[in-house]
This record gives sequence, structure tokens and C-alpha cells, in this order.
Amino acid sequence: MPPSPPEPAPPSAGSEEPPDPPEFPSTLRPWSGLDRLGLNQTIGGLVLGLIALFSSYDHITFAGRSIPLQQQWGIPLIAASVATVVVDAQLATRSRLRAARDAVRAAQDAARIADETTEERDRADQERQRANRERNRAAEARERQAESLERLDQAALLSARVQLDPNPTNRARLQFFLTLMANRDGTDA
Repeated sequence: MPPSPPEPAPPSAGSEEPPDPPEFPSTLRPWSGLDRLGLNQTIGGLVLGLIALFSSYDHITFAGRSIPLQQQWGIPLIAASVATVVVDAQLATRSRLRAARDAVRAAQDAARIADETTEERDRADQERQRANRERNRAAEARERQAESLERLDQAALLSARVQLDPNPTNRARLQFFLTLMANRDGTDA
């Protein structure tokens, strides 16, 4: 038994190709080229032609007047009318199929535009989130800098107190503050 071909790897999330568009279900008869409505129209025209053929076809009544025809002329006229009905049914079938295909294409275009809009919205959301993160980082950096400046101010103030009044209380405060800063810097790192 020959080995089966390997299955293709699934595409990565960023390189997915759009799925094939849905196929329009064909309702045509393979031998006639007509859809159901066109086939009914053709059968009706053929039945009317047969009725006309097997009934009196030696005259045409038009606007209340009877126009005599030779019987040989009636058969070609009936055949021409049936052929006209068949051609009309084929044209109507093509028109309906074209309208249906156009509707499918319009739906596909609308879905594609909706997908593109969603992708653009997602990209805009990601950009906003990135900008918010950057703003938050900048705000945190400003807060850390403000804290650092505040500690430096406190250290300078305590150092000045010790230099101006070197009593044991001011020295203890300075020593305690320096110990707190050393412990805080050690736990932050």
C-alpha cells in the first residue's frame, strides 16, 4: 500500500488565506440549459403549440375579424411561436441566474468589506492599547522620579538638620531614614 501524502500544515494565524467563495447552486438542467421556471414555461408553450396544432389552425381571429390561412402556413407559425417561447425561457433563465450570481457577489463583497473593517478596527484598538501602555509607563516613570526627588529632598533636609544641630535625635532620624532607603532600594532591585 503506497504511503498517503502528508497533510499540509495549518497556516499560521497571520497568513490565513480567505476561504473560497461559496458556489452558486446551479439549478440548470444539463440537457436543456433551463432552470425550473424556464422549463415550466417551455413545457407550457409546447402544450399550447400542440393544442393549436391539433385544433383548427386554418384561420387567425384578430380584433374580431377572422383571417383565413392555408393549413400549410399554420404549422410553421405554431413552430415559430414554440421556438419563441423556448428562446424567451432561456433568456429569462440566464437573467435570473445572472441576478442570483450578482447577489452572491454583492454578499461576498459586503462580507469582505465587513472583514476589512473589523481588521482595521482591531488594528486601531491594538494601537490605542499600545498608546495607553506607553502613557501608563511614562506616568509610572514620572511617579518614580517624583518619589526619588522627594526622598532626596528628605535626605537633604535631615542631613542639614544634623549639620546644623548635631543632637542624638537628629542623628537617629537620619540614620533611620538611610536604613529605610537602603532596605527599600535593596527590595526594589
